[in-house]
Amino acid sequence: MNKTTAFLLIVIIALSFILGTTIPSKAQNKNYTGIQVFITGNNRVGFLDQSNGRIYLYDSNISQCTFVGQIQSLGDPIQVISSNPPTSLNQ
Repeated sequence: MNKTTAFLLIVIIALSFILGTTIPSKAQNKNYTGIQVFITGNNRVGFLDQSNGRIYLYDSNISQCTFVGQIQSLGDPIQVISSNPPTSLNQ
C-alpha cells in the first residue's frame, strides 16, 4: 500500500467518525429537559413535566399511563385530566 492510498484511507476514516458524531440520534431530536422522574409508594412510575405542570403516572410495568393530572399551583389539588385505573390492585 503506497503513501497516497494510506493517507486517503486515514482521511476517510477520520471523516466518517466526525460525521457520525455530529448527526443527532432520534432520541436527541426530542427535548426532554424539565422532565422529572419519580416513583410512588405502590411502584408506579411518574413523570412531571415542569414546563406545563402535568403529571403522568404509569403502571409498575411502565406499559400503560394510568393517570394524567395538572398542577395549577403548589398546595392546590391536582386536577384530573384523565384517569385510567388498572383493573387489579396488584398491577
